[in-house]
Amino acid sequence: MTAEEYRKYLETDFDDVDVNELKDIRKVRIDRSQTKEKRIAQYLKQVGNPYMVRVGNVKVKIRFANNGVSFEDAFEDLLLSV
Repeated sequence: MTAEEYRKYLETDFDDVDVNELKDIRKVRIDRSQTKEKRIAQYLKQVGNPYMVRVGNVKVKIRFANNGVSFEDAFEDLLLSV
């Protein structure tokens, strides 16, 4: 995925997305025995927009604070929690 594609996903407005179009994160399954790169690819393939998902009927927009934790580390933690 290109940086431009990531920016497009990140800039998606919360109100412009129908909850039924989002992937329910409870149904995402990641093979934890795979490499980090493969786990990331599995997640992206399943959810499409990595910043907008749902939990049941609730829309969730994922953001990362500028607190010293890298996007990669935060994203890996997210993948390991699924």
